[in-house]
Amino acid sequence: MYASEIRERTNETLRETVLERRHESGLRVCLCPRPGFQKRYACFATDFGSTDVRFRRHGADRWIDVPDGVAHFLEHKLFEEEDGMNAMDKFSARGASSNAYTSFDTTNYLFSAADQFYENLSTLVDFVQSPHFTDENVEKEKGIIGEEIGMSDDSAGRRIYFNLLEALYHRHPIHKHILGTRETIATIDKELLYECHRTFYHPQNMILFATGDLDPGEYFEFADRILGRRAHEPLGELERWIPEEPGSVRLPSIEAAMELSIPRLYLGIKDRDVGYGGRRLFEREQVTEILLEILFGHGSSLFESLYEEELVDEGFSSSYSGGVEVGYSIIGGETPDPERLDARIREEIHRARRDGIDPEDFERQRRATMGSLFRYFNSLEFIANHYCSYAFADIDLFDVIDVLHSIEHRDLEQRLRDHFTDDAIALSILRPSAEAGGTT
Repeated sequence: MYASEIRERTNETLRETVLERRHESGLRVCLCPRPGFQKRYACFATDFGSTDVRFRRHGADRWIDVPDGVAHFLEHKLFEEEDGMNAMDKFSARGASSNAYTSFDTTNYLFSAADQFYENLSTLVDFVQSPHFTDENVEKEKGIIGEEIGMSDDSAGRRIYFNLLEALYHRHPIHKHILGTRETIATIDKELLYECHRTFYHPQNMILFATGDLDPGEYFEFADRILGRRAHEPLGELERWIPEEPGSVRLPSIEAAMELSIPRLYLGIKDRDVGYGGRRLFEREQVTEILLEILFGHGSSLFESLYEEELVDEGFSSSYSGGVEVGYSIIGGETPDPERLDARIREEIHRARRDGIDPEDFERQRRATMGSLFRYFNSLEFIANHYCSYAFADIDLFDVIDVLHSIEHRDLEQRLRDHFTDDAIALSILRPSAEAGGTT
């Protein structure tokens, strides 16, 4: 049974409509109808990620501390069902493709299917809401994830990325690896997994979203039927511990050595304008992405110079990652001379702060960003992958074009002054083993 009528939101620019109802269990049930598409996608997501390391349920006296990696561990274990089957095999038997991933702040389970959509939707909701943990299968999983951690440790991309987060952040758990370590996952037991599941996999903390050629009446009726199979006590207020994070970077630079042929450099810029979600967060994200593309994108004068000087290759990139509690920009890639590339990036930041952003560059990049997003919204996979994670931050994914229209040149100038500052910068450098350095 639903606790609300259908709420309809239509974005005229994208010509997209999202229908949403609140189920009596607390679950947000959402649908983006896309007539004419052969494939249909669904995702079942929880507002629980690797940075949720301390929490307290409503009325509880004590805080519960969880080891690094527990959200990812839980994601893995849910696929193993009580009957011995793996949920992925059930999807595959129907010709559906399934996946799951854990991020810093969410865990998302999704599938795509051309046929038997509702059978697959039933499987999705059932396995995510029906945990089966034993001492034996938890211990077995530790070995499997331990191997995954080992492979991750051998990944240059992950190594340089998480080293950068360690340099940027003092206390916030974002600097801890999503997978955890072999030592932290060794402390996980079935009781802890059940406690985390009862808390964070409560429907009140989740979203069920689907998109494709689906009839709204049939979809909402079926969702109600499968959600009614189990009863849920009200979750109440859920408190999450958020450490006080200084505005300064923890280390100006951090270095490591690996089996590489070419060194790598990531220059990170810590965002101190945090602590809010909603449209304002969306605007912060889009303004920063436009700035980064103007200054460091493959169409920029800096990239052209760096490429001609063979300081970078086509893998050179820039990006912004933002959330309610944290945010950071990353610029870099492979380079034969990390120190020289660092200097050139900083010079470009100083030049931009001195000379400002050309209004024509701003308009050109804004139009280019809009064009890319229009293409992305033709992908149901893009919509399914992004809708829920944005929704947990109180952001409507379909507002992105309207947000881009609202951005003004002065917003970029202000962001350039506030975010791109020398004291917010930290470096992560990977060198070939023979050139090993240290942490500075």
